[in-house]
Amino acid sequence: MGKVLSYFLNGYPGAIARSLDDVVVALVNKSGTALDFGVPVAMDSTGTGVVKFDPTTHTGADFVGITVRNPSKTPDTYGSNEGSYARDDIVDVLVRGHIVARTESYDGKMGDPVGISRTDGSFVTETGADVVALPNVRLSGLRDALGCAELLVTERNVL
Repeated sequence: MGKVLSYFLNGYPGAIARSLDDVVVALVNKSGTALDFGVPVAMDSTGTGVVKFDPTTHTGADFVGITVRNPSKTPDTYGSNEGSYARDDIVDVLVRGHIVARTESYDGKMGDPVGISRTDGSFVTETGADVVALPNVRLSGLRDALGCAELLVTERNVL
């Protein structure tokens, strides 16, 4: 007798969700610490690499993209919630296209604008004073049981 799957997971944070028109660029991790997969990044002050997006100092205009899960750092090797780019590693950054990222919003619907919470730096679908708006990011797949949603970076922002 067959089984019916009631839901499907979107994937792991940083996984490219669709590859129709994705643009991924390689930049150096200049943050001084590890960058996890599926996190927003901005250019560093010298313009030679990326740092984790800081919602207390960065704006939507500073947003470069989202870190991509490196295929050599698979969940089988590091675990589904582990793996990152070390300081001074070359970081793959999605600057246009679909990607899976952890979100903290529960009531978003497809097409909603996505921002970054000023309190914890997570992706959210709310708007308001506590959110840094990202004008080029939309929700393209609903949040799954692991808290991951599919996000669409509609156009390149900085690069």
